[in-house]
Amino acid sequence: MRVLVVGSCGKRKLHNSPKQPKCQDIRARYGIGYWRKRFSKLSTPVRDMYPGPQNTELVKAVDLLRTISGVDVHLAIISAGFGMLQEHERVPPYDCSFTNMTMRDVRKRSEELELQSSFTNLISKNFDLVYLALGKRYLAALGKDTLSTIQTPTVVFHEQESEYLIRIPCSAQTVKAFSKRGHKIHGVVGFKGDLLRVLARFALMKPNPRYEVRKWGTTNYLRKLVNRLGGLEKSNG
Repeated sequence: MRVLVVGSCGKRKLHNSPKQPKCQDIRARYGIGYWRKRFSKLSTPVRDMYPGPQNTELVKAVDLLRTISGVDVHLAIISAGFGMLQEHERVPPYDCSFTNMTMRDVRKRSEELELQSSFTNLISKNFDLVYLALGKRYLAALGKDTLSTIQTPTVVFHEQESEYLIRIPCSAQTVKAFSKRGHKIHGVVGFKGDLLRVLARFALMKPNPRYEVRKWGTTNYLRKLVNRLGGLEKSNG
């Protein structure tokens, strides 16, 4: 079972510097390589750079899933500063995020970073499940029509749903429902990471965790499982 997890950068960084670059510095003045070299002592693997709850819980979930024999998890993180990064690639401190950009600027920045082609190349590598822990602007950075072309069961926190897309509402109502079921949820901000952790722990409680994770590759099963774990059956019924 091969699982692709894609997370996003956060505003908070593990390290900061008063001279750290902003978006325009990275793309225009020196380029990515320069800043990595300049801040090499403050650089850290991208999986550890963002101490916010979403990334922290997402990394926990990935590590939990990797304890299950036969489950291969690939983690990538979208950085508005440096593009599509693999989890152990080192990044320097920087100040750049899609969160406060207009959609026009998101698309422009995405083109500069070649995010759509990077993602298309990534999902072509025969994964059985894709988990996109991405907000609206980070999804937009992947390209307008990217979601409609996916033919792998994919969890999205987006209004779009299809044969392959498993739409999970990321709202205060959903967070409240999961919390009532006894799951530790770090608010709406952390929910995308929390949900994968909840799923991983659920699998590990099963007699055959590998078999449980394999079933996640069936969209209807995973939709029903998420609804059951969060007590969402009535609200979605």
